[in-house]
Amino acid sequence: MGGVGKTQICLKFIEELLSNDYNFWRIFWIDGTNTETLANGFLSIADDPEAKSKGIEKSPEEVLRWLTAIQ
Repeated sequence: MGGVGKTQICLKFIEELLSNDYNFWRIFWIDGTNTETLANGFLSIADDPEAKSKGIEKSPEEVLRWLTAIQ
């Protein structure tokens, strides 16, 4: 999907959020090429110190639940 503006969309998203005083504690980049790379991306998030301190199990489903519950 080269040349469709993925990078520009991400940069604009961050620009808008930063200009509106939003705060992030982490930004995770996950390779969405296929289901295997998605699963591996979620598994790598389970190694994050904050996830470990919350007792997040090393499974894509558990990481996704944790990410959607963060406030």
